[in-house]
This record gives sequence, structure tokens and C-alpha cells, in this order.
Amino acid sequence: MDRKPIAAGKFYPGTPTQLEKTCEALVGKFGELEDRSSFGELTKPIGVIVPHAGYVYSGKTAGMAIRKALEYGRPQNIVIFGPNHTGYGQSVSVWSSGTWHVPNGDVVVNEQLANALIDEKWVYADETAHLYEHSIEVQLPILLYAFEKFQFVPVCMMDQRLSTVKAIVEKMKKILEVYPSTLVVASSDFNHYDSHEKTLEKDEIAIRCILDDDLEGLYDSLKKYDITMCGPAPVSIVRSLFDNIELVNHTTSAEFSQDYSYTVGYASFILH
Repeated sequence: MDRKPIAAGKFYPGTPTQLEKTCEALVGKFGELEDRSSFGELTKPIGVIVPHAGYVYSGKTAGMAIRKALEYGRPQNIVIFGPNHTGYGQSVSVWSSGTWHVPNGDVVVNEQLANALIDEKWVYADETAHLYEHSIEVQLPILLYAFEKFQFVPVCMMDQRLSTVKAIVEKMKKILEVYPSTLVVASSDFNHYDSHEKTLEKDEIAIRCILDDDLEGLYDSLKKYDITMCGPAPVSIVRSLFDNIELVNHTTSAEFSQDYSYTVGYASFILH
């Protein structure tokens, strides 16, 4: 199964040259003294939490975390957990084989790793959820620019309950023992469509829960304070897999749009 890009030319540039220039601006330039090969292979699993909006809005925040991840080494595998915005497909859907295409390269799905995650109880083999979903695709051009070559597993989550998170975390812990050279990515934006000040305020509550590894508190706060974060489950999965976490960047769309009345929050973290 080949998946063609649906977000190219919308969320990020649609031509290889322009996309490469954009990724270079977001992640940083690699020169002769520091090309990708100067970074060794990743030997222990690490994680990142990154946003998935249009690159003009959230690309800087995502790129900063990916650059930090590169300092740990280049992964053989990347597992990306993203929310389901479309309503299509199964509750938790894995695209289990084939190749995903974006303008700056192709990424092959690691079938063995995908099948280790699929159980047809919590996690299903299902392409439908991915056909029109952008939250995973938009990560690929930046990841390809930074790491050049890897296999990956895309996981699209409509079911974002904490009970589902816990079941997936147990599976992922076992998978990471078998595949230690793995970067685990949570794709999520933070609060949506409040003023700049209100978004920052709401985001700070969620960020504090994430930094403190208080996932029950995170879910309670999302309801209590009406924090419209779209990927609490992907974030909670990645947070649960690692002991150490660092907030890399936090901003809102207003920094780039100059519209301070109607914003989306973006935060990125690195975990190990």
C-alpha cells in the first residue's frame, strides 16, 4: 500500500526544493563539518512531543525538538502517534505495510514492528483512518530532513482514553526492548481558538502536568479548564515511556500570524 501526501502544498511546501529549504530553516543547516553521518546511530529509545500545524505556524517549535533529538543519534525506526481529526477508521489504527510518500522522500513502514503493536483488540490494522489525516504526515518531511533514512510505524488514535493509553504503553515497552534504536513521536497541538493570553494560560496547566508526569491530572485539567488539546493520548503514551523530559519551546500561532485574538498553542518536548 502506497500513501500519497494529502497535506503537501497546504501544511508544508509541495515541491522538493522549497520543502528542503523550509526544513533547513526549521531544523538547521548541515555543513561539511556536521553532516548527518557525524551523528551516530541511536542506541536507546528517545521521544519527542511536537505540533502538527502548518509549518509557517508550528514548524519552528517542531524543528527545535527534532534537532535536539538528532544529538542522541539517528534512529532506525520511528513510531508516530497522532490524533484522528477525520473520524474515519478504527479506534486506534496502524498503517501496517507499504510506503508513505512526501515531496522530499519516501518512508517504508516497518511491518514487523507494526505487527508487534497490532492486536485487533486495542490496536487495529487499518488504512482508512490515515487516508485524509494530516497529523502524522506533516512530521515526515522534517524527520526525513533530519534523519535521512529510517523505517516507521504510523498510529492514528481516535480513542484517546487513558485506559487505552495504558494498554498501548505496555505493548510499546516490550517493543522498545526489541527495537532500542527507536524514536517515539507524539503529534499534538495544544489549546485551540482562544486569545493568545488565554491559550498560553491553558497550555501552561497542561504543560505542568506533562512535566510532572501527572497524566490523571492532565486529563482532569483538560475537562476542568476546557483545554482543547487534540492529542492527549499520543502525548500520554510518549510521556509514560520515558523518565526524563525537557520542554523545548512553547508558543502560539500569534507569533507568526499576528492575530492575538484567535490562536492555537504549540509546545515541543524531548524525552529520554
